[in-house]
Amino acid sequence: MSKAARIDALLARLAAVPQAPDLFNPFQDARLAGNMRQFLLFLARQPVKLALIGEAAGHRGCALTGMPFTSPETLATNANPFFASHRETMFRQGDVFEPSGRYVWGVADAHGVIPLLWNALPLHPHLPGKPRTNRTPRTKELELGKPFLAEVLDIFRPHLVVAVGRKAEHSLGALFPGLAFRTVRHPAMGGSTLFRAQMAEILA
Repeated sequence: MSKAARIDALLARLAAVPQAPDLFNPFQDARLAGNMRQFLLFLARQPVKLALIGEAAGHRGCALTGMPFTSPETLATNANPFFASHRETMFRQGDVFEPSGRYVWGVADAHGVIPLLWNALPLHPHLPGKPRTNRTPRTKELELGKPFLAEVLDIFRPHLVVAVGRKAEHSLGALFPGLAFRTVRHPAMGGSTLFRAQMAEILA
């Protein structure tokens, strides 16, 4: 099966995952799934140097765009080759920005790399009745995300896998005990300076 066919099958399976009152599935929206499809198909045409794995979809980023660490602001303003060539065909709602996304894409652009982005839980966990919040995913939810993460890593075979933050580190370590990966500080909550320094060391 081609990479494109595997990507389409992956996104179809992901869209079929049921939502819950405190768990939003952005991939049930064909427009958001389409954003991610364009990104993954773009990456499928080249070797993938770096994969950045977060914990879960955030309410200011992936829940609005379908792409981890990517806010509507990123879609509108980022000038790297992917966004520059796909901006007109991507769905954007509003101009919300996500600080973590700014730092992630800022580092990636500074080093001339377009990373594979994924989350241990590709859905958005939030407080019941409050979709514009984030909550820590439960163990069973991370287990739900495991086969999707495994499939993404198998499709793209990134040279380097990096967990962004301790929660992503713990998820990767628990779900994939044999996986070799690095960990960097999450850029949120005052961690941006260390995040940039650690990523610069990794990408040097």
